[in-house]
Amino acid sequence: MTDLEISKALALAIGWHETRVITSYNYVRVQFDTNLVWRVFDYRDWNVIGPIAERYDCFPAIEPHSGEWFSFIESNPLEFADTPQKSIALAVIEGVKV
Repeated sequence: MTDLEISKALALAIGWHETRVITSYNYVRVQFDTNLVWRVFDYRDWNVIGPIAERYDCFPAIEPHSGEWFSFIESNPLEFADTPQKSIALAVIEGVKV
């Protein structure tokens, strides 16, 4: 998945209605209120992914042999990625599907 696809899938997975999530230019934006205020939603931003990690108790760790980051939610399999933010996003996306 591309970064845009991950951001969009994450926004949808955590409860944003699909009519309030758009991809414009190189960003995913979510509509925060009825006044048509759209804000950038990017899983790579710690201000976005940090509260999500806390909400889902999904904190990344690094695998010592491969150097990859991993995260998981409850009994779901580990989600490996090259950055901690991506591992959190992928774990939440997969964890919410179950």
